[in-house]
Amino acid sequence: MPLILHKNIENGEIGLWKITEELEELILLAELSTDDLIIYSGISTIFRKKEWLATRTLLNQLNGNKSQIRYHNDGRPFLEYGQTNISISHTKSFVAVMLLTENLPGIDIELKSREVGRVARRFLSPEEYDGCMAQTEYRNRNLLIHWCAKEAVFKMIPLGNIEFSTDIQITLDDCKPDYGVFYGLFNQKGDKIPIKLEYMELDELFMVWGCTEEIIQTG
Repeated sequence: MPLILHKNIENGEIGLWKITEELEELILLAELSTDDLIIYSGISTIFRKKEWLATRTLLNQLNGNKSQIRYHNDGRPFLEYGQTNISISHTKSFVAVMLLTENLPGIDIELKSREVGRVARRFLSPEEYDGCMAQTEYRNRNLLIHWCAKEAVFKMIPLGNIEFSTDIQITLDDCKPDYGVFYGLFNQKGDKIPIKLEYMELDELFMVWGCTEEIIQTG
């Protein structure tokens, strides 16, 4: 079973799964409920089926009580039973799940091979863009970590109409190899809410995660 990372964090855990199984094996591993089988039957592509099954398989590995994943109207996932909060990310052949018993989690993974330079100005402020581009050798690396960080923050904020380039700011002064800690700021109506973030560099991936207290005003 390709559980390639299981990391304990404060008040929770992170799991990373590499999808190598065929559909038949994943269906057995996922242990789907009757409701989940109905949802699964409506998924059209094999790639999406595997991704969906692998997410539930990974959750089973992390959370022994077989909680069901459901979704808020805005698309954010939650667990049907219990008080544990969940965040999910996936990219080609990989799925990540973050579980927290307190606060709102956000996690994002991206392949190192992904090129985001052409769209960088859409999600970065001018200052962030200049900072990423200043280090020629690490441009795409820095861009990807910024992208993952903003996606992670976005996933933990229960609000719509968030503008990545202005509402989420990332401070990443020194991008160290393998692992690092840095901060993001979420700009809500002029109030800047600090969010601690961590990143990990794996063989094929960058992974960024963090959490925020439920202090974001939705009204």
